Amino acid sequence: MRDRAKSAVKWTTTAAAVVWCIVVGWDQFNDLGTFAFGQEDFREQAIQRQLKDCKGTFQERYDCKSGILRAHGRDSFYFWTKKYSLTFGPALFFYVAFSFWLRSVETVEEKDRRIRRVARIEARRQKEGRYAQEQGRRRSISARRRQDIRKAESDAMREEKERPMNMMVISQNDLWVDGLRRYMWAGGFFIIQSDLRDVFLNYREIPYHVILTETKFKDPELHPEDAEDGEFPGKALPLKETLHRLRDRKDNVRIIACGPEFADISAQAFIAAATSLGCDAVIEKPFEPDKLLELLAKLFEVAKVKKDEETTEATEEAGETDHGFDEPNDGTDQQAGKDIT
Repeated sequence: MRDRAKSAVKWTTTAAAVVWCIVVGWDQFNDLGTFAFGQEDFREQAIQRQLKDCKGTFQERYDCKSGILRAHGRDSFYFWTKKYSLTFGPALFFYVAFSFWLRSVETVEEKDRRIRRVARIEARRQKEGRYAQEQGRRRSISARRRQDIRKAESDAMREEKERPMNMMVISQNDLWVDGLRRYMWAGGFFIIQSDLRDVFLNYREIPYHVILTETKFKDPELHPEDAEDGEFPGKALPLKETLHRLRDRKDNVRIIACGPEFADISAQAFIAAATSLGCDAVIEKPFEPDKLLELLAKLFEVAKVKKDEETTEATEEAGETDHGFDEPNDGTDQQAGKDIT
């Protein structure tokens, strides 16, 4: 029960008790005749009838009337007790009963509040524990990625190979990624596997060259409260939004999406699918590693040609700008030199 409802019921009960006392008290103590047994005139009439009924000798009548008057004195106590009881008894009983009921309600509510408070504290403690566990998992993944990068560079130096290019593979299939890793290593790429919710870990520090992503992912098993918490660490974003953010942070990275839905699609469907996801190319899954390497070679070749064209255009624009500031040479400078000589 809310405090406002409690206050309303309490004041209503108090008002009803006061009204009862005023109305019934006015009736009882002014002999208005509502209750016959409480009327003073009724008692006097009853005594007079009893006195008249006394018969016999003088002594007998005296003893009879004396007994009646003594009994009348004893009944006066009960008479006034009835008046006060009728006036204040029901109101007092009702008010006391309500007070005990309200106290029991508040006791139950206080017990419920304590239980809820303990439950909230426990839920907060568990959530903080899940926060700490998730942050520890992310720190562990970040440290492992840095170690894997350093180990891959050391292995490449030991094998007398060029420094491998880093490829992020966004997939939840560990076996498929492990099978792809050795083929891509031979092709000059080092694979760093990531879940969709861990793609931004060390993303600025690691020089990624290629991102290969699947299109279907299972939702992580999160607590219902964590799933509704927008600030909970490690919550996965939709694939399209994730790829756009990856592109914004590294505009020179090449992004490829793979999935069975890209099998045997036309050129227009290929372009539409890549544009919709915000990636550079799509490839069917499963695929041969050689096919992926060929696709990567084409992407890097196109990127190189585009970069060369941009460099050439920038050089030409710079040359035109410099030529605009050159002054025509009509031999005056050479003549001045001769004169000085």
